[in-house]
Amino acid sequence: MPRITEECVARIKDSADVVDIVGRYVQLRRAGNAWKACCPFHNEKTPSFSVNPARQTFKCFGCGVGGDAVKFIMMFENLDYPTALRRVADINGIPVIEEEENPEAARRRWLRSRVIAANTLAADFYHRQLCRSREANHVRAYLKERDINIDIAKAWQLGWAPPDFTTLQQQAAAADMDNRLLLEANLLGNGSRGNYPVFRDRLMFPIHNVRGEVVGFSGRVMAEGQDPRKYVNTAETVAFRKGELLFGLFKATGPIAKASMTVVVCEGQLDVIACHEKAEVRNAVAGLGTAFTDEHAAMLKKYAKRAVLCYDGDNAGIKASEKTYRKLAAAGLEVYMATLPPGEDPDSLIKARGAEALQQAIAEARPYLEVRAGIEMQAATGDANARAALIPRLADLAAEITDPIRRGVAVTDLASRLNTGLDDMRLTVEEIIRSRKNAPKSPQVDIYPEQEEMLDGIEQPSNFPPPQKVRPIRLHPGMRDLINLAASNSAVQQALVERIEELQEPISLLAGGSVLQRLLEVLPTPGNNDSWQTFANTLPPEQAAALAQVSNTPQDLCDPITTVEQACSRAAREAVKARIDIIKARINSGNLTAEEFGQLSMQATELHRMLNQN
Repeated sequence: MPRITEECVARIKDSADVVDIVGRYVQLRRAGNAWKACCPFHNEKTPSFSVNPARQTFKCFGCGVGGDAVKFIMMFENLDYPTALRRVADINGIPVIEEEENPEAARRRWLRSRVIAANTLAADFYHRQLCRSREANHVRAYLKERDINIDIAKAWQLGWAPPDFTTLQQQAAAADMDNRLLLEANLLGNGSRGNYPVFRDRLMFPIHNVRGEVVGFSGRVMAEGQDPRKYVNTAETVAFRKGELLFGLFKATGPIAKASMTVVVCEGQLDVIACHEKAEVRNAVAGLGTAFTDEHAAMLKKYAKRAVLCYDGDNAGIKASEKTYRKLAAAGLEVYMATLPPGEDPDSLIKARGAEALQQAIAEARPYLEVRAGIEMQAATGDANARAALIPRLADLAAEITDPIRRGVAVTDLASRLNTGLDDMRLTVEEIIRSRKNAPKSPQVDIYPEQEEMLDGIEQPSNFPPPQKVRPIRLHPGMRDLINLAASNSAVQQALVERIEELQEPISLLAGGSVLQRLLEVLPTPGNNDSWQTFANTLPPEQAAALAQVSNTPQDLCDPITTVEQACSRAAREAVKARIDIIKARINSGNLTAEEFGQLSMQATELHRMLNQN
């Protein structure tokens, strides 16, 4: 009889959010870090049925039933275990992979258990080497420099992999584990010269799954020039899939619930350990040397509703945080960002300023887009083109937010910060969302684990960035009219140059104003493609791409001056509307004093009066 493969069972269970599953059958109400309801399995008036998202379990304290999401469906729908598994798979869109119950299937299940047993033996061996071997003095000195004492090393079972693999082989043989099993566990590799140890003279971090099993390792190089790969992770085995594992999650699930369903996401293992052991921030996790995946985000969504990114305070950290933000926001988590001083990571910040500095940075974390907008605007100070390019770039980030209410709040805040119209910002985000839905999905390119490992820890050349699609800025209709007129008639260009002072407000408030400003500086000849291309080359890519909305075909106008006056008048009215939108956005964003609220309300009233007079 066909049976669901063990790997598929694990994937189905990992995908099952007990709150989501139970909530499909029972009306749940939040009760602190848990959810409660009247038990569906016996009659009661006072709720005694509890769902714990940290443990991913349910329990009725009245009748005593309990279990995981699969067990709940089995009981509620009176299904057998395989059928309940398939029901969970259908709910979460997991393809069910079956295999005949045969010796090969049994051997694979047995092999997984043996690989985990080999990893457990190796973790104990590496840990004893770190604690007792004289040859590990340099590793202990490194840990002492990082303020990691013996208690912390024991708590995380840190170890050292010696260059000589003989002793571990002997211990494995004594436990009836031969070289074939060590190869399956990727503790040994096989090359042209035979078998060799995958981890040599490396600080070893055991990697656990959420059930606490040692499924693999991450090893940090100790000797300078020994290996260009700073970290080496276990290659994919029957027990280890790096893209689905998060360092520290097996310790963090309970603390995440206690921290109001908040997870702290760091860049590396040592940062996670520092958070847990030095700063009492025990809800911290990290990836394993690669960017966050969709699987990582989906896994965290089961345990947390809110994520605080605690990345290095340098440019590289900011870039890395964007990739993680996109995955987490798309999975439905609220994403915040802790602001660390430039050049500091969580571990170095604790060492330099104490645990309180990190705790305060996390406690004061602000929404990711708010922090990112501040960083971008500071970098673009004094550069009109750079400020204009922020609108589509930050709108693209806002479009990742799946919840429409939270996305609306983020758009309102961005409009206020970027000093642009709320409607323009909202339309830009909506256009990006539509284009993503309509865009064909790119085929996934498989990367072999060996190739991926070769890239771990190696800084990639910055002069070969991955190609990115340029998203044109959205030209405000009033500004587009002015640009079209100026692009097609030299007399209009001169008339607009003479009116440049009165155009400053529309240029600063309407999307595309920087394009008009630059056009009136360059004055490209209408109909001359070389002149037009020279002008386009002076613009940032997002603005140059927007010129597809503009025609530079020459046109004759009977009365250019009157045409310019009418177009400028329309643009001025639109600028007043944009100013009103900005004020509304500031009022709706909250965090205003009574005095500020009163001043903004008076400004809005005065602007409305100006519109009605004209």
